[in-house]
Amino acid sequence: MTTATRFVLLAVTLGCAATTLRANPDATSGGRVELSTTVEQMGPLKVGQPCPTFGGMTLDNRTVSLRKLLSPDEGPPVAAVVISFFASYCEPCKQHLPAIERAVATSQDVRGVLIDYGEKPEIVAPFVEAHRLTLPVIADKFTKIAARLGVGKVLPRTVLVDRNGNVGAIFEREGDDFDSALPVAIAAVRNTR
Repeated sequence: MTTATRFVLLAVTLGCAATTLRANPDATSGGRVELSTTVEQMGPLKVGQPCPTFGGMTLDNRTVSLRKLLSPDEGPPVAAVVISFFASYCEPCKQHLPAIERAVATSQDVRGVLIDYGEKPEIVAPFVEAHRLTLPVIADKFTKIAARLGVGKVLPRTVLVDRNGNVGAIFEREGDDFDSALPVAIAAVRNTR
């Protein structure tokens, strides 16, 4: 199997449209396949770069997407979106999810979404209920959203997106200072123009 064929299979597996690949018309390329912007944005996130778009169904059957979170139908304009990946078995996640809930609840211009990493909805729902989570929760059973945003098995992972759709901050590991660091990061992202 050629490298291009393996990449196409990977792109299809991750849910990318076929248009994410294009043949290079330059004769010197030897028929190589180039990546489009969509695929180039997959993988590790970088502060200041556009956050790849994503969407999914919440546990209560509502559609949530980054675009909808950034441009709500009602309410004040959004200054930041908090995206947090967690799993029911992750002890640090359990410790820091309340801080994310508080940060969003106390800010009229901040939205949030919680994305469960790789678990079935029937496992996630009791966890959400037991921990009284109120933010929308997407069960990313096949980790497609996680792959799109470059999130692996190291959890928790929290990303702040500014009003322009750019990554404003990334918490790769949420340490003991997360409860105080998150509001500071939100304030910094809020001041982005």
